[in-house]
Amino acid sequence: MSPKNKGKFGKGKPADIPETDEFISGVDRILRALKPHAVRLGIFLGVVAVIVIGFTTWKWWGQRKASAATSIYAQAVALSEVPVSKDPPENVDKRPPDPRNLPTHYATRADRAKAVLAKVDELQSDYGSTGPAKQADLLAADALYELGKYGEAGEHYKAYIDHGGPDELVVTSREGLAYSLEGQAMAEKDAAARQAALEKALAAFEAMQPKADGARRDEALFHQARVLAALGRTDDAVKRFEQILKDHPSSPLKDDVELRLLALRAGPSK
Repeated sequence: MSPKNKGKFGKGKPADIPETDEFISGVDRILRALKPHAVRLGIFLGVVAVIVIGFTTWKWWGQRKASAATSIYAQAVALSEVPVSKDPPENVDKRPPDPRNLPTHYATRADRAKAVLAKVDELQSDYGSTGPAKQADLLAADALYELGKYGEAGEHYKAYIDHGGPDELVVTSREGLAYSLEGQAMAEKDAAARQAALEKALAAFEAMQPKADGARRDEALFHQARVLAALGRTDDAVKRFEQILKDHPSSPLKDDVELRLLALRAGPSK
């Protein structure tokens, strides 16, 4: 390479120095400008750091709580599905141990309901603000209904309806609430009190699925007809049963509806 060319290619390096010096001097000016505000700036950055750390910790703790709550909820669901039998299942001794430590069976439905309630109580006591704890209201309601505690069951069904969930489970909760009211009505010894309570149950079944094209509409109508018959309102009961056959001709309840219609049309004597 000739000296001429060497000089040409070397021109770029000295030009970089003033630019770097200018950058350094610019940073120096910024630092000098910020120096009087160093204390306030430090406090501000400290506050930001605390907020970031606090938010990260809160998020981590929330995720940890949600995970623990979901685990307990899953245990409650599993307990509700344990079979009920007077005798242990066949070949139970040869089965591998259940990693969830579930019992092989429950002797009665009441025993199973009590076990589910105990697990739900644990969940709602420790993690009451979490989503799984709220969803467990439906499990608790079903267990309480199983135990014949209709008033408490109704409270849990209503709690589930109020905080919401999947549409099909909300409909199930409305049905459960109506069943609980019906159970309370049938437990009344006074005829007038029973009639009044059945009217409340009827209103609850009417609210179970108010949409004509909604899921389980045929079941809602079936319950309404049942209660109307229990109230002695035979003509209204017949109309509701007939509505099922008209609006839901493929309903799995069709055979039962037709039998009930025959009985109602035959009259009390038959």
